[in-house]
Amino acid sequence: MTYPAIIELPFSRENAVSPHDSDEDKYPESFPRFFIEHFTKEKDKVFDPFMGHGTTAFVAEELGRIPYGIEADPERHEWAAGQCENWQNMRCGDAGDIADMGFPKMDFCVTSPPFMAVNHAWNPLYCGNKIYAGYDRYLNRMAEIFAAVKPVMKKGAHIIVHVDNIQGKTAYTPLVRDFSILISESFKPAGDTIIQWQNAPEDYPLTHALIFKNS
Repeated sequence: MTYPAIIELPFSRENAVSPHDSDEDKYPESFPRFFIEHFTKEKDKVFDPFMGHGTTAFVAEELGRIPYGIEADPERHEWAAGQCENWQNMRCGDAGDIADMGFPKMDFCVTSPPFMAVNHAWNPLYCGNKIYAGYDRYLNRMAEIFAAVKPVMKKGAHIIVHVDNIQGKTAYTPLVRDFSILISESFKPAGDTIIQWQNAPEDYPLTHALIFKNS
């Protein structure tokens, strides 16, 4: 299989989020839709270990796939699962504990993990718990989560990870590079597709899709 180096997708957030939430960290439906259409077939099991607002799950159902997901935030989980026909496949918890959640083997994974800047202390993977503050702790835990996901993926399954570098006022975070390194500890790197957004905000012209295989 060949993987495109650059594609163009519309920047449009199509589905609403919980009335108690913001869609600032919600990736456009066009992102998972492109990869689900090109990498899966109907009835395939599509997994998202960072379910968030349920974007991947909604698109998977729209395309006739069966969604599965994990979300750590109880309010987001309750809202997103409540919008899905396959709500029983959505778990509330830490994705690192996936081995205890009774999931079947998955055909495909597409996800947008929570991002963290290198100079921030608040670790989104631990809900800001000061004991686990810092970028190194964030990367270590992210690596542990993807290692835990590996046994749930079928052999040869693709894993697509949405990630952005972060250009801050005082520091630059090479998150694309760091995710490439840490996820490669569990999955074989296969490609890096740049998505150029159509009609996007001026400060967000493109994003990255890291492509891996479970070899």
